[in-house]
Amino acid sequence: MRVELHRIALVTLCVGIVGCAQQTIHPTSPDASTPVGALRTQSGAADFSLPAGLSLAEDPVSALVRPQISNDLPVAIDPLRTYTLPELIDIAQRNKPATRAAWLRAREAALAVDVVEATYLPQLSANVLAGFATTSQFESAIPELGIGTGRLTATGYQVVPNLAVEWLLFDFGTRDAALEIAKQTSIGSNIAFHGVHQRVIFEVSEAYFQLSAARAETHIVRERLEDAHTLRRVAEGRLQEGLAIRVEVAQARQLEAQAQFDLTLAESREDKTRAALMHAMGLSPTTSIQVADLADRRLPKEVPMPLDELIEASLAQRPDIQAALTQVRAARSEVDLVASASRPKIAAVAQVGRAIGGFSLHDSRFGERASMNRSLDEAVAGILFTMPLFDGGRRQTRHAQARMQAEAAEQDLLEIRNLAAQEIVDAYSLLHSSLAAYTASGPLLEAGRETYETALGLYENGLATLSEVSQSKIALNDARLLQVQAFADTFAAATGLAFATGRLTSRDVPAKL
Repeated sequence: MRVELHRIALVTLCVGIVGCAQQTIHPTSPDASTPVGALRTQSGAADFSLPAGLSLAEDPVSALVRPQISNDLPVAIDPLRTYTLPELIDIAQRNKPATRAAWLRAREAALAVDVVEATYLPQLSANVLAGFATTSQFESAIPELGIGTGRLTATGYQVVPNLAVEWLLFDFGTRDAALEIAKQTSIGSNIAFHGVHQRVIFEVSEAYFQLSAARAETHIVRERLEDAHTLRRVAEGRLQEGLAIRVEVAQARQLEAQAQFDLTLAESREDKTRAALMHAMGLSPTTSIQVADLADRRLPKEVPMPLDELIEASLAQRPDIQAALTQVRAARSEVDLVASASRPKIAAVAQVGRAIGGFSLHDSRFGERASMNRSLDEAVAGILFTMPLFDGGRRQTRHAQARMQAEAAEQDLLEIRNLAAQEIVDAYSLLHSSLAAYTASGPLLEAGRETYETALGLYENGLATLSEVSQSKIALNDARLLQVQAFADTFAAATGLAFATGRLTSRDVPAKL
């Protein structure tokens, strides 16, 4: 009867657990157009705002989304110091989360090699097997002997602690293939880590050059506004002297207003490019930092070698190509790994331990109990041979998958190579066109300056209109802006070519272009 009660209790417990699991309903949206909780605004529109409690979470993970403050940065920023481009790159490399994430992935991949290498060593484990059993059955009476009915109950337990060792001796290439995969993955992670740093150098350099151009543009437009103030005062003075008409004064004021508007746009662009530089460095957009000017730099030199030679010499230096090459090697080793699953494995196994147990027998008809306790030492050693015979075609399918993955990795490598060659061509052409644009901007600027000075002199002597002076000044400012932008674009193009050819390997490279 006791055994039956135990069974009933166990079944009841299982049913209760299943019922609790079925009653657990996590909140979700009833359809694709309704927010969780069916929230609505006052007008009845679906409200997809996040719960307010999310922003109040104090767990360590939630702290990651809070803005960084200066004291939290790995690099201290001195707001009174002027930082050069190499120094800005150094800050970005030490501060940007992408570089640390790539570093951690490279370390994790290196640890994976250690994991595979550990499979070449014996594996030692401590095990304990413990069990308890009891049975009870009804026994009928024996009237001839004067024995009534009763129950016969047998109870036993056993504890078997042991030490087991297993050493895989031969696996016909399984571990070797797994080790090669881990090594290639580790090499690829290290290459990707270097590639992330090269991209950070490129992004910071490009943002720096654009900020330099924006600051120069702001300076030019501010000078243009001062010139507009001067022209307006000259026009007003000539009007008072009877040498000009009101239309000329209105034109001067219009030119002044246009210059003020252009200055607002230039300052906005400067703010945007500064924020882009802070983002490239992994800093807050509100970080106060002084950036050195680009004006003292010399223009980059043209690429000395022909384009074909440049492509051939540069492809092997690109991190993305080398990383794709490691993926091809790892995929080929994956084919060997899957193929080795069809081969036998031979391992040496040994085990030493002790079996500790007891057994008791009780018959309620006699009221007596018999028991026995015994311990046995045990040791075993042998050779384990494993040979897969049939698995329903799983190994053949996996082998076909591995071959397809290897072929796909090879095609990916070819695609990356073609894309890299195209990027080199584009960067090469951009550098040449930027150099040509800057060269052409010189005569344009000189002609514009000469035209403006001539028109201004004629206007002061009453031989030219204010409109002619305004047009010549606008043309001069446009020429100055074109030269400033071409100057920055040339440095950006040179940096882009260095990045495309895999030569942007340190913070000093952009400063030497």
